[in-house]
Amino acid sequence: MNEINQIPKKIPLFPLGTVLFPDGVIALKIFEARYLDMIKQCLREKTEFGVISIMKNSDPIHEGLAPNFSNIGTLALIEDFDPVQPALYITKSFGTRRFRLLNSAQEPNGLWIGEIELLDQDPEMPIPHEHHGVAKLLDEIISVIQSEDLMGEAPFKKPFKMDDCGWVSNRLAELLPISLAQKNHLLGQTNPRIRLDLITEIIEDDGLKNLKIH
Repeated sequence: MNEINQIPKKIPLFPLGTVLFPDGVIALKIFEARYLDMIKQCLREKTEFGVISIMKNSDPIHEGLAPNFSNIGTLALIEDFDPVQPALYITKSFGTRRFRLLNSAQEPNGLWIGEIELLDQDPEMPIPHEHHGVAKLLDEIISVIQSEDLMGEAPFKKPFKMDDCGWVSNRLAELLPISLAQKNHLLGQTNPRIRLDLITEIIEDDGLKNLKIH
C-alpha cells in the first residue's frame, strides 16, 4: 500500500507558485500577518505547515474565487528563522512528508486550513542501470551548484542519496525547468521508480541532457 489509512488531520497551508518535495529546502520571506502568526505557532508548537501549489484558474475572469490548489502538497518543518524585524521573518524549512489535500477553508484572518491525509514515504529503491545517466546528470548539477556557490546553500538536505530512486527523482523534479503541472504530477507519483521513469522521459523528450545551471 502506498497510502496510510488514518483519520485526516488539519494543517495551515502556505500556497505558493512552486512545489516542495520531501528533503527539499525552501526559503521564505514572511511578512503578512496571517503567515507571521502561523510561523510563530509552528515554531512554538514544533509543528509543520503545508506547502501547496496554486494552479492556474481555468476561468480567470471570475475574480475573488478561491485559489485552485493542487491536490498534492508537502509538509514543511521550519529549520531556521531570522526575525529581521518584528513583522519580517526570513525562514528556511525542509520538506518532510507528502500529503493529499481533501478540502480547504479560509479563516477570518485569511489563512487557509487544509484537511489532509498523509502519503507514505518513498521506499528505498536502488537506481536501475537504465537510469544511471540521469543520476549522473544530477551529480553533475550538484557539483556545479557547489563549485560555483549557486543558490547559496544546498537547495536540499543532506545526506545526498545518489543511489536511491526517490531521492534522485525528487531532486531532479525540483531542479529541472519543467512546468508547475509537471512538477505536481511527479510529486503525486507514489512509486519512486515510476517517478524516475517519467523524469527520464522528460529529459530525453525535451532535450535536457545537456542542462546547464546558471
